[in-house]
Amino acid sequence: MFGLIRRLLQSQSGSNLAYTAVIIVPLIGAVGLGTDAGRGFMVKAKLSQALDSAALAGAKVVHDDDMLNQDVNQFFSSNFPNGYLDAVVTGPTITVDDQAETVTLRASATVPTTFMRIFGINQITVSAETEVTRKTSYLDLVMSIDMSGSMGWSAPGGGTRIAAARAAAVELVNVLYGDLETKDLLKIGIVPWNAKVNVTMNGVAYSAGSSQWNSVDSFKNPLTSASQSQVYQPNNTAVPLLSQPPANWKGCVYARYKNNGVADDGDSTAGDFTHANGDWVAWEPIGTEGEPVSPGQCSAAGGSGNECTPCLSHGIVPLAQSKSSTMSSINALVSPTGSTNIAQGLVWAWRVLIPTAPYTQADPDPDGPRTQAIVLLTDGEHVAAYGDGYKRTWGGGSTAQAQMNARLLEIAGNIKAQGILIYTIQFANGGGALQDLMKQVASEPGAPYYHYAPDSNALKTIFTEVANHLAKLRISK
Repeated sequence: MFGLIRRLLQSQSGSNLAYTAVIIVPLIGAVGLGTDAGRGFMVKAKLSQALDSAALAGAKVVHDDDMLNQDVNQFFSSNFPNGYLDAVVTGPTITVDDQAETVTLRASATVPTTFMRIFGINQITVSAETEVTRKTSYLDLVMSIDMSGSMGWSAPGGGTRIAAARAAAVELVNVLYGDLETKDLLKIGIVPWNAKVNVTMNGVAYSAGSSQWNSVDSFKNPLTSASQSQVYQPNNTAVPLLSQPPANWKGCVYARYKNNGVADDGDSTAGDFTHANGDWVAWEPIGTEGEPVSPGQCSAAGGSGNECTPCLSHGIVPLAQSKSSTMSSINALVSPTGSTNIAQGLVWAWRVLIPTAPYTQADPDPDGPRTQAIVLLTDGEHVAAYGDGYKRTWGGGSTAQAQMNARLLEIAGNIKAQGILIYTIQFANGGGALQDLMKQVASEPGAPYYHYAPDSNALKTIFTEVANHLAKLRISK
């Protein structure tokens, strides 16, 4: 075509010149239209790409307006550089639909023309829109919260450590639920722990008169070696017991463990555990917690059989769908006390999470993909008191750390083998030994599965990041 135009222009014929005058303008217009339209298409494609990236980033912080605007604009600008092909951008505008759980971004760009100016068209405008749907479909989550005495200490950044933990846990719940009270596909449970775990339901006192013995298949009691065909079912827990607890039972149980040098323990498993030496089909109740008969008895060798580390007043909160109920349970976590047994905090979180007795709130056969996860928070290392789950069999204080650490790693390995995610958060304690341990417990030894929170603000940010990692994002249009 350009060769034809060149020959016509070089021709001396009057008719050819007239013909050239007739066709030259539309030819240039056609070429210009293609060139300018191509630039418009390039700008629109770049605009769509930038909106996709910005929407995905914004959906992760959708419940923080300042962060939402900041992240959307930052990701949009990095993917659509200022002055790209001389385009002038309007937007992006952000629309959040809490009910549909969507984040929608829209933007337009004005592109100056080159050839089309001949026809009086000085610019063209292109626009783009993207929508990200935020889903938590089939998520079962248990928060395992350290309630040992050190959690009552002051936290870097202000307040107590347990207050910081409450605020961070509330933030996680807000991210996952948004403004909704319930989500059919989301369940959250809570396991508070110190040296042991209170397995009762919150606010329900033990009553021998309302409890009962249940008949079961005959089994060998691992503590007495006697044959037994009944387990005791207290009125305030789904957890069966090997024997009837005392009238003042506070709700704590020992780990299913015997210090006999034989691998016949059930403390690192979730359900029933059978061995030639006995069948762990239930748990041994702890007796008189925190109530020594005489001064000094707790520090005596072996503790004289009395439990000197208090049982928490907070029981286990099974998986549930109510946001307000979960919030209430979190806000009730006060008055931390006692020593630290991370292993028992983790194993009971596992038992709450899976759909086998004693806790059966998890769906055994969901009709779609499901994520199951545990968020484990601690501010300290294993320290055995007589009241820990292992009856101080490895000695008191820090001398038991190696054995208790090994128990924790065994439990974590069994949990991860089932495909359950473990997020570990080390709070206000930068100890290297604890860091190494918690990295091994986590699903992976780095973010988003392992975190160190040096202060209260960092803890809240980390819980938000964990919640965002659990929330599934996809571009819906």
